[in-house]
Amino acid sequence: MANIFKSLMDSFKLGLFKKKDDSVVGIDIGSSSIKAVQIRRDKGQAILETYGELALGPYKNVEIGRSAILTPEKLVEALNDLFREANITTKRAAIAIPFKSSLISLIELPSLDRSKVDEMIPIEARKYIPVPMSEVLLDWSIIPRKERELGDEPGTFEEPAYTKKKVETVEVLVVAIHKNILEDYKVVVDKMGLSVGPFEIETFSAIRSVFGHDLSATAIIDIGSGSTRVIMVDYGIARVAHTINKGSQDITIALSKSLGMDFSKAEEVKRSVGAVGKVEGGDLLNIINPTVEFILFEASRIILGYQKKYARSIGKVILIGGGSMLRGMVDIAAKNLELEVKLGDPFKRVEAPAFLDPVLKEAGPSFAVAIGVALRDL
Repeated sequence: MANIFKSLMDSFKLGLFKKKDDSVVGIDIGSSSIKAVQIRRDKGQAILETYGELALGPYKNVEIGRSAILTPEKLVEALNDLFREANITTKRAAIAIPFKSSLISLIELPSLDRSKVDEMIPIEARKYIPVPMSEVLLDWSIIPRKERELGDEPGTFEEPAYTKKKVETVEVLVVAIHKNILEDYKVVVDKMGLSVGPFEIETFSAIRSVFGHDLSATAIIDIGSGSTRVIMVDYGIARVAHTINKGSQDITIALSKSLGMDFSKAEEVKRSVGAVGKVEGGDLLNIINPTVEFILFEASRIILGYQKKYARSIGKVILIGGGSMLRGMVDIAAKNLELEVKLGDPFKRVEAPAFLDPVLKEAGPSFAVAIGVALRDL
């Protein structure tokens, strides 16, 4: 009973029983831009109120499209500008933590009492986290149990055939976040006067916005500015997440060098022509192909590795992130990966005027994280 009363008291302290603002703004602080989406709840529906994106380059004195790591003070300046331009009115916010500032691992343990599993996880996590445990905050979640034979997979203990037996195991999704990132974000929240619940790693926000109730294995490829993330989702759970150290910024750099133009002009060409046209100086596909193929080759390697390890066929690939909006990218990805590929459409999770459908569908892949983290809070 003591725990029940404690939970109730904690709820009052957190203001969970107070009337909340019906609107929430989801914030995705990427490497080259900030995306924000304000939605509200009305009769069980999530209603889109406004959305906007702001490039971070000018706040770091670099070109639009380049990665720019800002100080908390500069982030506050950028967010204030975005809130004003997008007419964001609510102070209730949900913020996604960049994947690069976190680590996600799937750990398998013998099935024990919950208390014993909780004791084992911090010890086991040391094997997977390459920084001192004092520098990260650790959280974990036990996912559904399954039975398997000892020795069936690498890393298990092989017993002689005559003693081999089935043992029940649990899989634990372990998440670690760098404390310094959380401290920076808390500075931003305080200076902005925002009311923010628990932070969420962008991986889970993205899954929420573009992944339905499908139980098949799916790869989500998030092509950001400075890097690309490949997330393997199976039975609705993020099981593997890897980073590829190339993104849409590298495509722009390749265009800039090959066509002899500055980065800003190359960024304009990339966004307007994509990989399906020609410009004076060459065929764009031939110019950007080495970079795109590198990203897709690494993604394919991750997908094939997952299929081999877990004996699960990948049903489809969902592209999100600003880099996925490159004209022709879906067809190029489908050809290289030899899988069904489609663009994520996170705005279909919210209600919006019908005349906005074409615009939202085109912009959607870039706003997957912002919409997903807003939906979590709403």
